[in-house]
Amino acid sequence: MNVSQLSLISVQERIPSDFREWTVEHVDERRRYRVVCQALPEYGVPHGTDNDISAALINLFIEQGLPDEGTVTATPYLILQAAGLDTSGRYYDALGVSLKRLLTTNYFISEGWRDHPQRRWTTASFRYIDKLEYTSASGEEQLDPTSILKIHLPPELVRSVRAGYIKALDLAFMQSLRRPPTRALYRLLDARRYNPEDPTVRVMSFEVGLMEWAQACKIVSDRPSLVERALKTAHDELIERGFLTAVNFHGRGQKKMIEYVFGKMADPPDPQLVGRLTLIGLTRIRAQQMVQEFGQDYVEDSLDRFAALVAGGYKPRSKAAFFVDLLKHPEKYQVDAEPLLMTAASEQANEKRKQRQLELQKREEAEQQSLEESLQKLPLQEQIEEVMRVAMVMLRGDLKTSEFDALRQLLHHEDPLVMRQWLLRGVSSGQRDAVLHDLKIRLGSL
Repeated sequence: MNVSQLSLISVQERIPSDFREWTVEHVDERRRYRVVCQALPEYGVPHGTDNDISAALINLFIEQGLPDEGTVTATPYLILQAAGLDTSGRYYDALGVSLKRLLTTNYFISEGWRDHPQRRWTTASFRYIDKLEYTSASGEEQLDPTSILKIHLPPELVRSVRAGYIKALDLAFMQSLRRPPTRALYRLLDARRYNPEDPTVRVMSFEVGLMEWAQACKIVSDRPSLVERALKTAHDELIERGFLTAVNFHGRGQKKMIEYVFGKMADPPDPQLVGRLTLIGLTRIRAQQMVQEFGQDYVEDSLDRFAALVAGGYKPRSKAAFFVDLLKHPEKYQVDAEPLLMTAASEQANEKRKQRQLELQKREEAEQQSLEESLQKLPLQEQIEEVMRVAMVMLRGDLKTSEFDALRQLLHHEDPLVMRQWLLRGVSSGQRDAVLHDLKIRLGSL
């Protein structure tokens, strides 16, 4: 919410060579704040696909369980994939430049950074990336497909995310937008729909001065006609895709106003909740569908009941199938000394429920089989990246960068999908420490 509302990254795909800093001052009836951005001459201010990379880093941080040290461990492939960018190789250099730009650009925010738990506006200064470590096969500064990155996010950003001052971003929708400026404008508009002091309040339209909006988007022009033209393609695509229903202009010259009218798009599910569901065996798409269908609060309550039932001794054949059945038929289960309680009195009702559970289990197994078959068809390198993703989510904080590097090398000599199954089954069955110990022995670090 903080970074999106403040629009710290220019929506422009390309910037003038001398665009090295900017200052935005905002005053309204509620508050006054000031934001200063200062970048190195060789990189310029963050812009274009830096928006995609920054969103990916926050989402990877959430997906990896908000590690205590505020770090994201990833490969270039995983970051590009999370950002919705091409993973074939041509973006590796661009990713390296983007990360360095986010590492070396300084932001100074006066009374504009929200400390939401304390319900106050504060002053903050930071870099989007606090520290960057990575390995390289050549030993040089350039990223390559074998690189392992450890990205330290700034404490201000980490605290903001940990405090829950976030709004789930529909990454699938954002990544489906054709151009970086449209994706950046979508992220800004999506945040500006919400009241920063009460994120539960959302508006269906808002109006802002065109030149003030140019400042928010970091468009380098003082001519209203050029600002309007710079935004037109993004406006057209967002209307075409249904995020906006209209963009209206009122007035003339420097006093022209722009009004955004939003469409009725559903909010995406909370990424942290989706991540928890994937750890019990649901596919990410299935997990998102569950949250959208049943609602976040109900799914969270069901996860708590699921954990209590398993802790009480119930051992389902398929955790994913059991959870979905618990979600759909909560009356079948109660959390007490008897983990599984069939409440129907008649044998006929019992048989029908058993049949439903069996059908559901078969469907879940079919989905899992389909996923396995899809993974089997992937090239070796993409299978390795999938295992690296699973390892980075499930073993976060327990493997060093050098150990992740060793794991990648090991995967070139072992079946990646067998390793994936071993990790998933071991961790989901409560054997995480044993898996970690065995893996470290195989990596030669014990």
